[in-house]
Amino acid sequence: MPLAQNIRNLFPETPSRPFAVLLLLVFLKQAGNGMVWSILAIYGQSLGASATVVGLMISAYGGARLLVNIPSGYLSERVGRRTMMSAGCALIGASSFAAMALVRIDAFFVCLLVMGGASAVFMTSALAAVVDLGEPGKRLRDMSMYQAANMVGASMGPAIGGVAAGMWGFSAPFLINGVVALVGVLAFAMMPWPKTDTIKRVEPPKSGGLGRLARQGVGIGLMYFSIFYVRVASNWILMPLIAQTKYNYELTTIGLILTSGAIANLIVLTTVGPLVRIFGRIQVITMSSLLTLLACAMLAFGDHQAFLWVTSILFGAAAGVASPTLNAYVAEVAPEGLRGPAMGLLRTMQDLSLLLGPLVTGLLSDHSGLGYQGGLLGCLVLLSVATIVFRLGARGTR
Repeated sequence: MPLAQNIRNLFPETPSRPFAVLLLLVFLKQAGNGMVWSILAIYGQSLGASATVVGLMISAYGGARLLVNIPSGYLSERVGRRTMMSAGCALIGASSFAAMALVRIDAFFVCLLVMGGASAVFMTSALAAVVDLGEPGKRLRDMSMYQAANMVGASMGPAIGGVAAGMWGFSAPFLINGVVALVGVLAFAMMPWPKTDTIKRVEPPKSGGLGRLARQGVGIGLMYFSIFYVRVASNWILMPLIAQTKYNYELTTIGLILTSGAIANLIVLTTVGPLVRIFGRIQVITMSSLLTLLACAMLAFGDHQAFLWVTSILFGAAAGVASPTLNAYVAEVAPEGLRGPAMGLLRTMQDLSLLLGPLVTGLLSDHSGLGYQGGLLGCLVLLSVATIVFRLGARGTR
């Protein structure tokens, strides 16, 4: 099917106003996040932080998200998605303005903790709101649109942040991020929102349903963790190192390689719906896993620079298929009233992979005796096990 037709299929009808505004705010929030991250390490050093302290600050941001994801999901069921997203935007704005004004390491560290927790409050509630505002029969389309807003914002943010910091100083990205967050608070206050019960009753699973739900949850969580772990370890860490040390690539070329994967990610979002209609969700998720395993193997054992470009594209394409399909799958299998915590669990698995991926990959690469191949073999083993567990938990499901 031509690409133009696939794009039309992704947007077969105009989204509702709240849903469209939600996607715009997700885009703006991720762009603001990217702006801050682009200058975080340099700004920290300008305040006198050592490399170790900078690393701790970045880890604190991720650690705060890790702790807040699931509680945010539960609270979004009780007080409402819009209230939680507004609170997240308000906290992002306040911590951004404070980080800009309080030029001390300890104060900056606290601001990053608050910003990380606020990010989790917003994004977990937003992911659950995508399910609320969308239509049951079109969740793949809705999740693909969410993924596109997420990816485009995250991709544009660093470039905007770098330009802003270069023109107006390190405080500019924080100022812009704060202003964008306040726009979110105003948007949620003014936009219409569907009325839903804040506390939902959850019907107990039928006989045998609880065990199956638990098996599915373990398989989905492990798969989600593994996909992001492999992407961080292989695509973001090891591939740039291999490109630089083995093929003497410059940073500009490495950036272009990573950009090719991001473009592939966006393009394949238009194909998720047709693929699931033909093969089913479980098969599509499995195929994306196999594609990721192929990319890992090529990067580990390939001996030509062309493999760098091919693997980047394969990683991006596989992630573009897997993420919205897994999100939509969770929206289907999670009981009503527990979708917020379920989305929080997915966000927790993603953040946990971002936390553990670099650490474990470094240890395997340095101490396995296999160099970078050791880190890649770790990815292969993890994702293979996750795929098997996921398939066993999803038996009998299409």
